[in-house]
Amino acid sequence: MNKKQLIIGTVLSLSFGVAPQWANAAVAAPADIKAKGQLTFCSDLENPPAEGMADDGKTPSGAAVDIMNALGKAMGVQTHIDNYQFSGIFAALDTGKCDLVIASLGKTPERAQRYALVDYWRVKSGLLVVKGNPLHLASFEDLSGRRVAALMGSRNESVVKQISDKLVSEGKPPITLVSLGTNVAAFHDLLLGRADAMVGDTVVINFYMSKAKNKFQTVDMPVPAKTWVAAMLKNNTALHQSVQAAMDELDASGAMTKIVQKWGIEHGVTLCDSGHPCD
Repeated sequence: MNKKQLIIGTVLSLSFGVAPQWANAAVAAPADIKAKGQLTFCSDLENPPAEGMADDGKTPSGAAVDIMNALGKAMGVQTHIDNYQFSGIFAALDTGKCDLVIASLGKTPERAQRYALVDYWRVKSGLLVVKGNPLHLASFEDLSGRRVAALMGSRNESVVKQISDKLVSEGKPPITLVSLGTNVAAFHDLLLGRADAMVGDTVVINFYMSKAKNKFQTVDMPVPAKTWVAAMLKNNTALHQSVQAAMDELDASGAMTKIVQKWGIEHGVTLCDSGHPCD
C-alpha cells in the first residue's frame, strides 16, 4: 500500500465510522510509523527464552517477542520482526533495515553515545557450569586458564576479555574465550565439553540449565547487573519518545509483569520504566 492509498483508506474508514487501528492506541506512534502501519524490529531469534522461535521453526516466540508485539499494539500498529545474527544487528539498524532493535542488548556507554536507548529490564550475569562445579569456578581468578563460551558481540564477551587482560597483567594464564554466534552454539560447546563454562545473562543460563536437568548449575559472578535496552537511531526523537511512553504503559498496566510471569523469569529480572529507572 502506498501513501496515497493509505490516506484514501483512512478517509474512507473514518467516513464510514470505522477508526483506523492507531486511532484508539494507548500511545501516539510517530507519523512515519503510523503511515506505514508497522513497527519493524531487528532481533536475534536464537536467544531463548527472550528471543526465539516457536516449535514450527518460523514464528518468533519469547518474552522479548511478547514485548515487541505489545509495543506495536500500544501504538496501534502491526509488529514485524526480522531475524539477524547478533554480531550484525547494529549494521541492520544503521542501514534502515528496521526501526529499532530488541535483542537482549546490554546498556553500555558506547551504545548510549551512538544510539537512543529505552531501558526495560535489569538482569544479572553468571556462569553455567557442570553440576557440582568440579572446577570450583566461583570468581574471576578461577577462570584463569579455562575455556569460557560467550555470545559474540555481547557485553558478557567484552567482560570476559577484560577479566582475561587483567589476569595476564597479574602474570596469570589468560582465559580462552570461545566466542560463538548464538547462545545455542555456546551451550552446545559446554554440553560437549569443549568449554569449561558458559557466561551469559541469568535469564539465558537458567533457561539452558532447564534443558539439561541435573547436568548443570549456575554460578553467580561478581559482575554488575546490566540493563537491557531497546535501541534506535540517535536522531529519531519521535520514535524514542513513543517507545518510552509505550514501555511505561506496559509497566503501568501490568502487562510487563504478566509477560515475565508467563515465561517464568520474574525472579531473574527487575522491571524498568521512566518513573523507576534501572540505572
